[in-house]
Amino acid sequence: SIHLYPYDPAMAVAVDVQTEGLRQLERAERLVELGSSGPRNRRTAVHKSLEQLFGEARARSQGYSSAFSSLPRLLQSPQAQRLERDVADFTLAPQASTKQEDADPSVGLQEFFGFRHERVIVEAVEESYRDCLRCCERHSFDRLQADWEEAKGQFLQNLQRLGENSAVLALCSDGSTVGAQAAIPPLQDAPIIDALLSEPMSPQLVQKIAHLSSASCPAYQAELRECWNILGQELNMTLQSITAGAIKYLQTRFFEEVKGFVYNHTEALGGIPDAWSMVKAHGRLKFQTASFPSNVTHVWYAAYVAARAGLSQLLLQLPEVPGPAERCAMLRPVCHLLARRMQAVQPGEIAPLSGVSQIDSADLLRADVEESSGFQDVLVSLLLGRGFAFGKLPEGTVEDWLWYRLHLVHLLGQDDDQSPDFKNHLEKLRNQAASLGPSHFENIDADGRVPGAGVIPGVPGVAPAMQTLNSVKVLLLTAQFGRALQQLQLQDRSLRGVALHMALLLRRAGTLEAIKVLEAPMDVSAFLCDYASNFAAREQLQYFRALEVSERVQALQRLLLSGAAGDELLGYIDPNGRHRPGLLEQSLQEDGMGDRSEFVELCSKAGRQACEQGQYREAIRLLHLGRCYSEVLQVLCRCLCLPIWREGHDNNEAMSLAQDIQRFFDIYERNLDRYALSSQVWAVARKLYATRMFHSFCDRGEPENALDIFDREQLLALGTESAEASEEIWAEYPRIVADYIRVLSHAAARGAMANYALHERLRQLQCFLARNRLVLDQETHAALAKLGLCC
Repeated sequence: SIHLYPYDPAMAVAVDVQTEGLRQLERAERLVELGSSGPRNRRTAVHKSLEQLFGEARARSQGYSSAFSSLPRLLQSPQAQRLERDVADFTLAPQASTKQEDADPSVGLQEFFGFRHERVIVEAVEESYRDCLRCCERHSFDRLQADWEEAKGQFLQNLQRLGENSAVLALCSDGSTVGAQAAIPPLQDAPIIDALLSEPMSPQLVQKIAHLSSASCPAYQAELRECWNILGQELNMTLQSITAGAIKYLQTRFFEEVKGFVYNHTEALGGIPDAWSMVKAHGRLKFQTASFPSNVTHVWYAAYVAARAGLSQLLLQLPEVPGPAERCAMLRPVCHLLARRMQAVQPGEIAPLSGVSQIDSADLLRADVEESSGFQDVLVSLLLGRGFAFGKLPEGTVEDWLWYRLHLVHLLGQDDDQSPDFKNHLEKLRNQAASLGPSHFENIDADGRVPGAGVIPGVPGVAPAMQTLNSVKVLLLTAQFGRALQQLQLQDRSLRGVALHMALLLRRAGTLEAIKVLEAPMDVSAFLCDYASNFAAREQLQYFRALEVSERVQALQRLLLSGAAGDELLGYIDPNGRHRPGLLEQSLQEDGMGDRSEFVELCSKAGRQACEQGQYREAIRLLHLGRCYSEVLQVLCRCLCLPIWREGHDNNEAMSLAQDIQRFFDIYERNLDRYALSSQVWAVARKLYATRMFHSFCDRGEPENALDIFDREQLLALGTESAEASEEIWAEYPRIVADYIRVLSHAAARGAMANYALHERLRQLQCFLARNRLVLDQETHAALAKLGLCC
């Protein structure tokens, strides 16, 4: 018999511990025996330690009294078990080894472990060194990759600013044109638009925009500064102030050239030189004499320089200068009249003049008859209001001619921009300046090139044959802003952004409104939209902030119809028809153009316009966002009746339209009550959609699926007495019949349908054709007759 004793865990642990201790004792005894068999002189401290361990183990094994003196193997930690295995497997017997330190019999145990320790340390150091190298290489590669991406972006952006016509594009090895992509807007555009929207109109604003705009085109940076200086003087709201600003720029620029010429060719004048000291120093350098003015020509030249620089106070002081001026009888009246002319052109800029004598025209005519120099002639001709041939004037320039002609406009128009004479003479000057081609204003050197034109900073040895902006400056000085901006765009693609900046600032200052009596107003909104169309939709929204509210709505509609209205712009429409706002709706709320109702109204208007233009994909989406759900169904029905399905078009546009149709049919099928759709309109749309699916299955060679949808949706209503259908469904009947006959013929040829079922279907089809007089093509008639013979 088998006796079952109760299980005692303490006893089981005691037995396991004792058995384990005996086993370990046997192992230690074998290790000691192996170590004792070797030579006595090779006994090391390890041998002694093992003998001591053996003695302690024997004593504990004999005197074992407690079941819990040590832990069983299952209760030991993994580290203790691993150490136990290593000690049990360790042997002191010599083993064959390929390494020199293991095979050498003179190597003791201590030296052996020393070699092993050294090897482990070396391997650890080498692995650490390899890890450091790999980490360094990875860091270097990431750093080089980041630097390369940054440099490449800057390089491509600079090429884009230089434009398509720049010769630097020849540096592109793949022959691609960076400017044609125009995917990255210039960095300066956003700060300029922010400044125009947030800061008041002031000289500081003009200076800020001029600095940013000039920096956006490095190839023309110096000349663009001059263009902006001209524009800064002409930002006024009347014709008289615009032309007066042009005169002020010409006079200021001439005086700066005089000072620059003097400072570059003479030593310091000492202190702060006054106007007369500067004119005398300039005359000494021009005439190469230290006693300027020493004759009558010198005196009239000084008067011309003073008038040309707009120094009205100096004109009053010249007749009082002792010397040759005393021998010029007409100097005083001419200088006084010129000073009065300066004050009339710029009444707010020049202080009222005192001590100006009244001179009649007879004195001027007498001065014109008298023998004089060319400088006297130009001044007297100006005061008499008649033309002057600047070819007679030494070193005469286009700027001198413009200064003279603009003064004549004011003189003959009596400084009143409302008078017909003022407008007529200004229009004559504008036409004359516009009739001269851009090459007329270029300085051509001996080699036929424009010196210093279009030199690109940072690219040595590349000096493309670019024109200067002299023609643009002339158009700006004659208040032809529309032509000037057009010339900027035509000259170089990289200047389109600068032209836009100028147009926005001109409109902000009211200058374009002032010149509409002379030229058709410039469409800044169309210009901005055309410029922004080169960028992504997100960037276009930032540009549209610079437009008025009405203009912005039209620009947004054009953007929605341009094909760029994706999920990012309009927002995402989920399978249930719910809409998550996109960039457009967020920007409308941020710009204060209203709440969601403004977005809905915008989408509905754009959707109807898209439907009229045949942009059905855009129309479906926009009308849905505009909450015109019934109109969406109408557009879907129109899409299902398009000839592209019958003609078998397999392009990307047709595939995308088919996907959109299926997507919105699924949405509207889930939300019939929510969208309050008419059951009649939905029935027509569903029938057309089922017809489209039926034809699609037939074209793909899936007759089973085609027959299934034909029966389920009752496309021909074969079991009814009369077929009442809308015009859209009725127009689809001939093609449905043709494809249905094809499906039945295929089933009859393959034996996929029983004869009685096929006969019944054919009978119903013949009854349907008898009730409804459909016009079938010859091929369909032949197929129907052949099918009847088979049945």
